[in-house]
Amino acid sequence: MSIEQPPKPVTYWDYVGTDALLDLQKPLTDAHDEMQFIVVHQAFELWFKLAIYELRGAIAALDSSDVATGSRLLKRVSCILRTALLGFDPLITMTQQGYAEFRNALRPASGFQSAQFRMIEILIGIPRVTGSDGNERFYWESAVQAGVTFTHFMEKYHQQLLAMYEETRDRSLRHVMLRVTEAATGHVGADAYRHLFNHRDQFHELTSLAETARDLQQAMLDFRLHHHKVTVFTVGEHAAGTSDAHTGNHPSCAGYLLGVIRDRSTLFPELEEALGGAQAGDRG
Repeated sequence: MSIEQPPKPVTYWDYVGTDALLDLQKPLTDAHDEMQFIVVHQAFELWFKLAIYELRGAIAALDSSDVATGSRLLKRVSCILRTALLGFDPLITMTQQGYAEFRNALRPASGFQSAQFRMIEILIGIPRVTGSDGNERFYWESAVQAGVTFTHFMEKYHQQLLAMYEETRDRSLRHVMLRVTEAATGHVGADAYRHLFNHRDQFHELTSLAETARDLQQAMLDFRLHHHKVTVFTVGEHAAGTSDAHTGNHPSCAGYLLGVIRDRSTLFPELEEALGGAQAGDRG
């Protein structure tokens, strides 16, 4: 008769996967600062994974008209992004000389190739833009020169990102949040948010949701601003990055990031439009 063996006890290192996690750092050079660079960017990707998970949860809750849960999970996403951006603090201690010791080994890899950050944008609700040829594109498809960096990114992630966009076209955070607000207020588009803010005593949960969404918008902007800041410090304001897209007539790495900040900071246009005239009185 066989004797059953007691189940193997759960250990911290197995549960978290410590050994596998700590084996993922593979520097390409002997430069001292490269280990920090890798660890920080791996941490970014882990935080992005969690933000995507919570964003999906928030959207599902709002799609089921559970505004309280949706708002709570959105607050968590903002917290995650603000925790992630603290990773820029150790990076900014790295000098341009320190980065220069290993940056050429990275070419043509670039932070531009972070698909998870694109997924966060898609889940929030960035629209695709129509080009001069009448075809829809993600904004990043026309923002950079089609070099090796861009080609590799498109080959690996374009179909996945396109599928996510089609899946969430009418179920992104922006659209679901607006739909819930329109249903509650009886108004459409920016007028729904305008009515909401002019009658906030009647719509406590939805007003809190709108304010939480604006805080998420600010958290995304803060992340971009910190990225730009560390790029200026460690690469230089006018220097090209490791991407082959930032060469020739194209802007520097810092210049490219600044352009994205300028053009992509508003994530909830209907909400921002309403707040621009919310105190002027309700239209109807």
